[in-house]
Amino acid sequence: MMNEIFKDLIDEGWMIIYMDDILIFSNNMEEHRQRTLQVLERLKQNDLFVKPEKCTFDSQKVEYLGMIIHPDHIGMDPIKLKGIQDWSEPTTVKAVRAFIGFANFYRKFIDHYSEIV
Repeated sequence: MMNEIFKDLIDEGWMIIYMDDILIFSNNMEEHRQRTLQVLERLKQNDLFVKPEKCTFDSQKVEYLGMIIHPDHIGMDPIKLKGIQDWSEPTTVKAVRAFIGFANFYRKFIDHYSEIV
């Protein structure tokens, strides 16, 4: 549903939606505010609302889907990284699969991930 409502904005390449999480990115703050207003208006037109406590506005650093996104860098959320570091050593095939399934999301941040795994 969300992808249909925002298809044109997604196609323009400055908006990403995953489930009910929306990420808007822009080249400057003025453009960002215009895009944010456009998205909020589209939500309103479709009787959809945001939860203010889940929103971050006018920020150059944002947590999105377990990643920390900056203008020039995307990295792992330290909380998620701690979850990997604190994971107890798997002792069964099922436990190894569970760990690899969790860690696989972050493979792009781990050099030579496929060789390590």
